[in-house]
Amino acid sequence: MTTAPMDDVAETVRSKYDKLTNSQKRIAETIIEDPEFVAFATVDKLASRLDVAASTVVRFAYKLGLDGYQDLQERVRRQIRQQYRTASNTEGSTPTSHLADTPFQASLDRDLAHLQRTARSLDRDVLDRAVTAMSEAEHVYITGDLTSYCLAYFTAIAVGRAREKVRLVRADAEGATALLEMGPDDVLLAYTFPPYSRNVLRVVDSAVRRRTLTIGVTDAAISPVGQRVSIVLSVMASGIGPQNTLVPGLAVANALVNGLIQRNEDTSLERYKAVGSLAGDWDLFLLGPDHGT
Repeated sequence: MTTAPMDDVAETVRSKYDKLTNSQKRIAETIIEDPEFVAFATVDKLASRLDVAASTVVRFAYKLGLDGYQDLQERVRRQIRQQYRTASNTEGSTPTSHLADTPFQASLDRDLAHLQRTARSLDRDVLDRAVTAMSEAEHVYITGDLTSYCLAYFTAIAVGRAREKVRLVRADAEGATALLEMGPDDVLLAYTFPPYSRNVLRVVDSAVRRRTLTIGVTDAAISPVGQRVSIVLSVMASGIGPQNTLVPGLAVANALVNGLIQRNEDTSLERYKAVGSLAGDWDLFLLGPDHGT
């Protein structure tokens, strides 16, 4: 069989993706997302990582029209070598150089800079306090409004997969009962950024009155929420235009979730599997278990 660049393999993966089994789709995704691993892992090691049979990996390579797994690996290795050569030829460039003089470059550069500044400003002990509070609380309440609501929504889903008694709260009729139920054994995690949501402040004020420990993810400790909460996690939020960037806020949310999972790894993973099993019973996802196919 004649050789072809990895781009051809990637295009083949893309064009045949919908016709692949779920196990084969996981292999395809790993090739795109982690080619270095595929390039040097044995077929058994790749199969073990993806929890599929080694024969599934081999059949996948043949389904792409390749001469088996070694042929696939060699193509991936050539692509990695090409990427290294390209990187050496563009030394001194930035990740967004190819988008020069566009609003896309400006936006992405601002997000990258804000993410770096946010990471440098975060204190390990403060993060630990926040995760400990979320781990030991009787209930975890999470709130956000307007654009920050998507951060609260993501966090509520992710934390709910890691521990029980997690609730998404808004300062409206539906959330009123949650506000009445908060107590000193609970934690409230609140997201808000300029120009700040009055609804989020109402939820925080209610929690403070009930002596609930409060965590604020906001732009500064002197922000309206920052002044009210017990723990402040400051993130950079100003965008290149009128819209705030949520990238650093989402990164902090993800860090909290991963810290919580690591703190209670066994119970978190067991709950995650149970949630996944329930979702499978409801047929919620395109990808489901078909190990060994």
